[in-house]
Amino acid sequence: MKKISVLFLSILMVSLVACNAGKYEEDNIILTTVVMENVGTQFQNGDTYDDNTWYRAFEERFHISVRNLWVSNDYTTKLDISITDGELPDVFQVNEVQFSRLQEMGLIMDLTDTFEQYASDTLKGYMAYDNYTFQTAWKDEQLWGIPQLNYGIIDQFQYIWIRKDWKEKIQASDPETMDDVVAIAQEFAEVFGGYPITEDSSLECMKRLAPAWGANPGIWIRLADGTIGYGSVQPEMKEVLEVYAEWYEQGIINLDFPIYDSRKMFQDVVEGKTGVCPMAQWMGYDPMPDVIRKQGENAFFEPYPIPSANSKNVYQNISSGNRGYIVINKNCEHPEAVMELINFYVYMMDEAAETESPEFISSLFDHSYTNIPYAFTVINPQTDYNQFQRVKTALAEGGNADVTELGKDAVKYYSCIRWKTEKNPDNIGDWLQQGNEKSAYGIAVELLEQEAYVRNEVWGISTPTNLERGDLLESILNEGFTKIILGEEDLNYFDVLVQQWKDAGGDQATIEVNEMYGGK
Repeated sequence: MKKISVLFLSILMVSLVACNAGKYEEDNIILTTVVMENVGTQFQNGDTYDDNTWYRAFEERFHISVRNLWVSNDYTTKLDISITDGELPDVFQVNEVQFSRLQEMGLIMDLTDTFEQYASDTLKGYMAYDNYTFQTAWKDEQLWGIPQLNYGIIDQFQYIWIRKDWKEKIQASDPETMDDVVAIAQEFAEVFGGYPITEDSSLECMKRLAPAWGANPGIWIRLADGTIGYGSVQPEMKEVLEVYAEWYEQGIINLDFPIYDSRKMFQDVVEGKTGVCPMAQWMGYDPMPDVIRKQGENAFFEPYPIPSANSKNVYQNISSGNRGYIVINKNCEHPEAVMELINFYVYMMDEAAETESPEFISSLFDHSYTNIPYAFTVINPQTDYNQFQRVKTALAEGGNADVTELGKDAVKYYSCIRWKTEKNPDNIGDWLQQGNEKSAYGIAVELLEQEAYVRNEVWGISTPTNLERGDLLESILNEGFTKIILGEEDLNYFDVLVQQWKDAGGDQATIEVNEMYGGK
């Protein structure tokens, strides 16, 4: 794979003229769809899911009217019922299970020719860049859906978040080893009270830290013999559990973690009961604003790379970021109109800054309006990487920056400026993600350039056993891991636990994964 730092030169730009090329001159044609309700969408000026800036733009530019058959906060369940009843819209978004089911039932359209003829060069460029995911939409050399992709693997790295004001008060250096992290966390507990490191009943913090010991739980990895195995049951996890059992005995992790969910864990962060939290790049958005409101403007946590625990290189987990598939009803009369609106979304996301007014761009992207065109959304797999580079450059240029060139990314830029000048807690997330000198994205770019990651070998549709028994298999491991950490079972119980996992379907899942994804 080419390094992410190489610019996405293969994508060809689509002009505004091209975006208007498919305009229907006759009366508006109608496309029906369904939408997931999103609480983050903040409707302005009387807009609704049925009447909003996106739908009005579709009508004005293309003479295409989009009608919602329904909007639901339980989208998956309602769509499952619609599939069973056969009451399907022209175009809609599906998950991988629904995608396979619809294809087998013959209810969706073969898009091979439609995509080739009507997809913009930019859209085709997205698929070429993330060909792993694009290939999951093909079956028997036919294209049955369009992967929606995601904002990029830059979002998938994990970090150790450390409270800034406490770190400065104890005059600690940036951690370079896992022992450094533990030492900082323990001193925090001694000086400020509480406990050193967060954890909850899902063991997500442990799983985020596991690559420090060479383990990769939660993904399927290529083993030394060429076969594919599940990372959570490999020998490296035994070392992680050994250390975590020691940490629990020493009080390094929260002793009450078995009765904590993520909200309770974050509440302790807000209340100042802990100063070290292994978490993803979004921690600046949740719970950091509440931390600042409760503890003060200098109480925020900063991200640090996960360091090695054994002097070996750390390779983090990277999985498919596909949000779902866009599918078209086999009875849809205008599949080319669907492609026109997808092309428009792509154009507005990545190219509109050169041709559209800032006001028009803002009308489509401010207030989380990107949630509205639910079934017409395809994301540039380098979106967040490109956004970070543009915002970083603009911030470095200060008053000399040409903000009009940022397009939709101006929202992030102004948010970072507001944090620097006003210390508004609502803006801390953008600042920690990409505006700060120690930003999460800045760390991620370095890891990407070093290729310090392991790719999940299951990059597309899950196997039958994983779909049917995946939750059960995970619960077996989680319960067993917890018993080892609490000292209810000794470390050798790991081998018993792995056998339980195999007997409950893990062996069959492994066979299926190797057959489907090319294990030797």
